[in-house]
Amino acid sequence: MIQRLLSAALLSLLGLIGPAAASELSEAIARLDALLQAPDRQQASALADQLVRRHVAIGRFTQATFDGYLEESLEIYEDLLDGPHFQKLVAHYREHLIEAYRNRLVADLSDLLTSPGLQGLRLDELNINGRRGRADLRALFPDGPIALKANLALVDSSWKIAEVTIDGRHISAHYRRRYRDAIDESYSLPVLEAQLGERDFIVIDDFTATWDGHRPMDWGPWKDKDKQKPMLYRIEQSGDRHYMTARDSTYSVIVGKFVHWNPRHYPIMTWCWRANALPLGGNEFLDDQNDSAAGLYVIFSKFLGIPKQLKYVWSTTLPEGTVGRRNKIFRPWFFVVESGEAKLGKWTFETVDLEKDYRAKLGNRPANRTIGLGLLTDANSTRSYAEAYSADLRAWTREALDDGRIANHCEGLPKKPPRNARGATTGSAYGAEE
Repeated sequence: MIQRLLSAALLSLLGLIGPAAASELSEAIARLDALLQAPDRQQASALADQLVRRHVAIGRFTQATFDGYLEESLEIYEDLLDGPHFQKLVAHYREHLIEAYRNRLVADLSDLLTSPGLQGLRLDELNINGRRGRADLRALFPDGPIALKANLALVDSSWKIAEVTIDGRHISAHYRRRYRDAIDESYSLPVLEAQLGERDFIVIDDFTATWDGHRPMDWGPWKDKDKQKPMLYRIEQSGDRHYMTARDSTYSVIVGKFVHWNPRHYPIMTWCWRANALPLGGNEFLDDQNDSAAGLYVIFSKFLGIPKQLKYVWSTTLPEGTVGRRNKIFRPWFFVVESGEAKLGKWTFETVDLEKDYRAKLGNRPANRTIGLGLLTDANSTRSYAEAYSADLRAWTREALDDGRIANHCEGLPKKPPRNARGATTGSAYGAEE
């Protein structure tokens, strides 16, 4: 454990040397060595965040470790977005990946510096050649020293660590092997973020990704025929919480997002939603009344081009617990998780067991890689009006559910609709953004 943490941790301290001097490096190593001799190492642990954030070339580390993972996991958007928009999407996710990776390095460094097995550091050699350099060190352990080499790069007039090797093995390769499953399967970034953070849930979407502060960046019309319709969905913010709003009286547009995770590993899904207006007489069984204030689709896979999916709804008339589908070919099974006006205007926390519901209605187990999600607020069949918001979509391990670690995460969402939103029509609220 210590050896694999060492490369991502110790040599980040080399950033203390400044632009040049070997003497400064020697002094920095000597100071750290003194900290490691102290009975209480909490002071050394407190350095971890500062050192990694200031002195590791984290962008280069991230590129060396994950290479083209992001582009591969998002490649389906290449056919849907023009070049600049696709690159903006990749850049947004890269910022999240860099931050998650940085936090992992900080945590590993903290563990290392407080480990009793590490007894000291020695600088053997420092070579500087123009804008590049290399430092050779020894980490002292009871059973003998470990040789470390750090590749240094001059970035923005400061020396930073660009790569570390232990016995000729790159630390970036170690981390790539450590997260091979998420990388090789091209699971979406939330899965890799959860693994880097050692969390038992993935944040499928917190709605922080927008093009212009309002339109969702990686959600779009599910069906080709809807691409010419007004955008019914909008991202709003309250403090540090974001949520998606939807209002419909005419158009009935399903908005979809490609997101890939293993529903066998993360089978429990939670989210927050709020219905402000129910479509009059909405009944998901009937074609001429098939409207829901809020609907969440989970698309697991396809069979002969037909999506295998489940839909969770907030129904106007059907009782909570109703399970069914319209008597029409290829219609998804729906599960009523909220009903009627009892909770109208209030954020409601939902928990569903995707694997259990899939087995019950689609048979067997779901595939080990989902396709995506869909959201729908519609009132076109009843020729009325529907309004609902969604926030903080997550998927959890079953162990988290069994151990009682899943808690309501809807706190902090606004109690009132965004300004000028109540009663607004889709045309006036969104038409100008098309």
